Amino acid sequence: MNAVVRPAGLNERRCLSRDVLGVYGTLVMCARYHQHGDVPLRDLINKALKSCIIEHPVLRTIILDVESEKPKLAQQTALNLNDHVLYLELNDTRGDGTHTLQALLEHAHNEPLDQWHLRPAWRLYVVPVSSVASMETATQFHLAFTYSHALADGFSGMLFHRTFLEALNSSADNAFDNKPDFHCSSDMSSLLPPLENAAVLPISWSFLLRPLVGEFLPSLLVRALGLSSEKSSNLWTGAQERPKFPPNSQLLHTAVRHRLIPNMFLERALAACRTHQARLTGLLAFTVARALSAALQARGIVQSEYRATLPIDLRRHIPEAQNSMANYASATYGTVTVVQEQQQILTDRDWSMVQELTNALTKASSTLADHPVALLKYLSNFRDWTLRQVSKPAEGSFEVSNAGAFDNTVPPTGAGWTLQDMVFSQSANALGDPFNVNVASTKGGPLAVVLTWWPGMLGVEDEEKLMDEVCDGLEEQLASL
Repeated sequence: MNAVVRPAGLNERRCLSRDVLGVYGTLVMCARYHQHGDVPLRDLINKALKSCIIEHPVLRTIILDVESEKPKLAQQTALNLNDHVLYLELNDTRGDGTHTLQALLEHAHNEPLDQWHLRPAWRLYVVPVSSVASMETATQFHLAFTYSHALADGFSGMLFHRTFLEALNSSADNAFDNKPDFHCSSDMSSLLPPLENAAVLPISWSFLLRPLVGEFLPSLLVRALGLSSEKSSNLWTGAQERPKFPPNSQLLHTAVRHRLIPNMFLERALAACRTHQARLTGLLAFTVARALSAALQARGIVQSEYRATLPIDLRRHIPEAQNSMANYASATYGTVTVVQEQQQILTDRDWSMVQELTNALTKASSTLADHPVALLKYLSNFRDWTLRQVSKPAEGSFEVSNAGAFDNTVPPTGAGWTLQDMVFSQSANALGDPFNVNVASTKGGPLAVVLTWWPGMLGVEDEEKLMDEVCDGLEEQLASL
């Protein structure tokens, strides 16, 4: 019998509504694992995965009454790992791993998670890297951890890979067998409380007023009160209308483009940020806006303003959550104004704008007050609210979600497993900005940038080429720092 642990929290319910309606898919945290010598891959992964399930209660959590307004979280007593681990054969036509990663991300994002009441909402995709590797033995493999945002945020993916890597390197001391069946005991670690119970999220009247009046008062009255949130005519928000949504709550398609930016360019960017008292996320938001503006101008589209959504992790305020998977994310926002005639080298004015974005991030992440997720307590019906948001045009330009850098410390013996090329990605979001910029890295490795979007959302005919040009422009700017 699966034991109910608690009701789903507010942010969890928001994400579950997206999942059920098919307007958002999954988060993906992918990495490449390597060691010297072939190993029995399936056996090794099953043993390591059992350690992860013990460490992180989210991995054994199912969701009951998911389509209702009162979903509940329960701990599953038994798992079959064959329901969660899929082995893929993907041919790398270019020989550098680029095609494999592209195909893996596309597959992971466009394969929906389902049956939340029967099995936890996560999946592992395993792709052997070497041409001589097989599904049974390998020295290298890609591992994509795909999971619902309802119970886990971007940093949770980093935590999963940290635990998995540790389990691989302690496999000899691991007491678990290599069978796919796994029975969970009642004395395992418990699920963390939802964000609103783990921390106090105060809301000021000024923060509360604007979204409430925008939701409930006529637009004419909102403008008369000076509270209008109508977007500027200079703000780029992609297509004028969102694409037609798939019928019967089918998962919307996610398109993917990615780029691995060399570490030397990343180090230049970090050094420049230190010099200008800025953060990498602020710099990325600014340079993405510049690259996007240039690509749009080449198509005869001239817009000068770009609004970036900037997710933040609230774990720093919740000590017990530092090493635990949970959905403790919030967000802030920043606007970039791009001049039509751009210089390749960033000017003092440019760096001033990067600093403004940095200050917005720093201010929002330094407090628990006035976070958008705190407003969810005023929603009475999450499904209806989600459907209303899907019908509205986008209000921003793009999201920059930086999962951070993974510390891939080499085992002391030098003979164990290592992790390289951490890649973070999230599905297209029918409620959100036209496209997402997802960022992660490993220390000493490249900066992985993944762009994802809902086809038809960008307002141009050659969307894939546009996103390729944004990647090109971003890399060129970081290289020139």
